[in-house]
Amino acid sequence: MNKTHQSIKAKSTQSLIAGLLRVLSTYKHQWWLYSTLGLLLLMTSCDRHADLSFTSWLKNQNFEFKSSGASPNATHYFTLQSRPLKIDTIFRSMQGPYDITEFDFHEKKEELIWLTGYTSKIINKKSSSLISDGYMCHNNLNISRAKTFPWQVKTQGTSIRLFTLTEGQVSVKLPDGFAIPIPAAQAMTVVSQVLNHNAADIDLLVSHDVALAYQLQSELDHIPIPLYQQAAFITKQVSGPEGWFGMPRLCNDHYLDSTKLKGDQPNHECKISYGESDYNPYFDSFGRTYSGHWKLPLKEQVLTTDVTKMLDLQFDTRIHYIGVHVHPFARSLELRDATLDTSLYIAHVENHDDKIGIKRIDSYSSEAGIPVYKKHTYELISTYECTDTSDIHTAMATMFLYLHDKK
Repeated sequence: MNKTHQSIKAKSTQSLIAGLLRVLSTYKHQWWLYSTLGLLLLMTSCDRHADLSFTSWLKNQNFEFKSSGASPNATHYFTLQSRPLKIDTIFRSMQGPYDITEFDFHEKKEELIWLTGYTSKIINKKSSSLISDGYMCHNNLNISRAKTFPWQVKTQGTSIRLFTLTEGQVSVKLPDGFAIPIPAAQAMTVVSQVLNHNAADIDLLVSHDVALAYQLQSELDHIPIPLYQQAAFITKQVSGPEGWFGMPRLCNDHYLDSTKLKGDQPNHECKISYGESDYNPYFDSFGRTYSGHWKLPLKEQVLTTDVTKMLDLQFDTRIHYIGVHVHPFARSLELRDATLDTSLYIAHVENHDDKIGIKRIDSYSSEAGIPVYKKHTYELISTYECTDTSDIHTAMATMFLYLHDKK
């Protein structure tokens, strides 16, 4: 709906409300009139705020741009430390001590922040020296209160998450000319957790030292290409009937080739469908429950998850950066376009040969980007191979996709 149609509809609604007010002055005790008035007021409010996208908000700001002067497009850094975290025993993934720190950027509240990068390092508090990222379980940068944004955050699920770092992937640098917009007045939260897979006899005090790279709208000579983050992750069924997520039990034996389905309903289709407002990747309406964190078997394990609903693509766009979070013994994580039967990106994981832990995780960064389409179906495929018989190990497998916020 364009602005002219919105204006006409709003004026029509307001005229109707005015008429109802005149009627109410005569029939003061008719509850249905009050109910109708309330509904119409809600409609008018929705008309005024129908488009809360970042791009629409930005068009109404009338920002001025620097054409000359000192340090146009300068990069600033905000740094902080977690509280000291004690490592004195084996901590498997997601078991170690953690810290939650809230902060703000100390910029003018009317300023617009453009995030361009994020790093975290593990520091030995006794020696003040940099030590192995093998002690980093994860470090998350979150928005403290996303509902107070002047625009609607597009991210589904973890709408507060901006970045996740982990051992093997301790920094994010978005492609040149791309950034994530954040109102400077918004409070942010850093979540820092440690782990220790190898040293049983240890007494170590560490901190996560974090640095955020950003630019200020008031210092730019052009608008960066805005990105938003959307996570897609593997889920593993933990209970309920056999079958794929959202699939009726009747379909289980026929899912791979429903054209052979016989009986009273020969035209029955076993396709996956979801309600628009009740999607939750951790359970479906047929009694199945799922987890994004599971125990690894002592063998190769390949899991596939349909992540179309997780991606929640509202328009055709492109992925310009991909970060990955996995646990030790991961081999790869792949994003596929199932509609085109095409691999879009495979992140390979290099584990240490002489100890438990991840040496390196692939990431993706490109100004050209990977095209993705609203009407396509997407899958995520994880491959793990646990070889340690001394303990139980768990897995997670998440891709953090940074997409062009076009609308």
